[in-house]
Amino acid sequence: MCGLGKVRRNRGILGKGVHMDSRYFVKMMLVFTFLLVILSGCATPVWVAKEPPVPLGPFMSSKWGDSVEGVQRAIATDGNKWFQDHTEEPSHALYAFGTYLDHPAIFSYFFTSRSRKLYRVDVTFSDLRIYEKARNVLIQEFNEPSHSQSDVDYWLWNDKSLIILQKNKTDVQVSYSSGPFLIQNKEEGSPKR
Repeated sequence: MCGLGKVRRNRGILGKGVHMDSRYFVKMMLVFTFLLVILSGCATPVWVAKEPPVPLGPFMSSKWGDSVEGVQRAIATDGNKWFQDHTEEPSHALYAFGTYLDHPAIFSYFFTSRSRKLYRVDVTFSDLRIYEKARNVLIQEFNEPSHSQSDVDYWLWNDKSLIILQKNKTDVQVSYSSGPFLIQNKEEGSPKR
């Protein structure tokens, strides 16, 4: 059979899908590779939380799980003053004022709903410039946040402990929460706020 006959025969077989020409095979592999590259780039990235290397320790002189009286003593030890006690009401909070990070601040100490154990502390500043200082202090202690977005940073631990730093138009707030006592508060039936 001459060369022309082989070409006609191969094209006939290729048309029937029985035999694949090497040029056709190479083209198909290039198209397949191109599609694979394009489609793999379209996958949604998975956000993996990185746990800070240092565990969340006590807040100033108070310790997680402290009683209301223990927190009142810790507030005095820190040189701050408590001014409202709503620990018997649904917010279960004790409020204080003083200084934190060398700036005036309002402190909100939250207690578990039944056992009255400290599980969360919010520190609120009226000076918006404190945001960068607070962020730098937290990064120095706990490394980069686990998650960041505009004016909000989160540090998360596997035990559900959490720090949230956020800034809005009127104030800056740092919220510290002990995971184990946060879970206990939920189990005790946290109040609706």
